[in-house]
Amino acid sequence: MLEKLANRTGKGNFYKLADFGMNGAFHLDSAWHHGWETVAALIATTKATTR
Repeated sequence: MLEKLANRTGKGNFYKLADFGMNGAFHLDSAWHHGWETVAALIATTKATTR
């Protein structure tokens, strides 16, 4: 799924990049997870109140 998303957004070449054990797919996957973690944190704190 991530590869399809990368291709659709014009990041296909970056996705296929591989050098020194780190690659574009790893970085895009990491960014994808951080983005969803941010969304989850916002949802979790939307109705939070102070004690």
